[in-house]
Amino acid sequence: MRPITALVSLLLPATLLFGCTGSSSSKGASANDKTLVSTDFDEFRGWVSNADSSLSNRQAYSGRYSLTIGAGREYGMTFKYPLGELSATKPRTLNVQAWVRTEETTTPAQLVVEVLKPGTNERVFWKGIHLFGGSKPGKWTKLNTDLVMPDNIAFDHILGVYMWGNGAQKPVYLDDLQITSAD
Repeated sequence: MRPITALVSLLLPATLLFGCTGSSSSKGASANDKTLVSTDFDEFRGWVSNADSSLSNRQAYSGRYSLTIGAGREYGMTFKYPLGELSATKPRTLNVQAWVRTEETTTPAQLVVEVLKPGTNERVFWKGIHLFGGSKPGKWTKLNTDLVMPDNIAFDHILGVYMWGNGAQKPVYLDDLQITSAD
């Protein structure tokens, strides 16, 4: 009986420690929390890397890392997660906030938010948010926009978020991304 007691006393603290998530996690909805995505790119829960990693330590608004695209890199890391695991209620409007740094006054780069049907990857919603609005080259600028979701989204649909270079010639950085249900 003694070995079982010792094992339980070792496993219980580890389970409690690793079962908790920090405030900078990439997913974080609870019954009272309207946050669907929140990350400073120092953690990557829900994010999928592409072959040409877009993670950068050259510029960061906070923490050590940001995502970057442009200058030959067309796509950034992608966030994909079922809506039903991110929110207790079906979101009608999403508020998207992030910090953006460009190296030129205009850029074709966009932050893409999409909703896909599982299995088929059929798009139910797609919106490219331009990343140059009001930005000054070499300065961090806050992005803040609302996106109205279509009525036909469902809990099993997949929320996708990624940066698209769209032919950008110079680097564009994104940090401190937060997507919340504005309902």
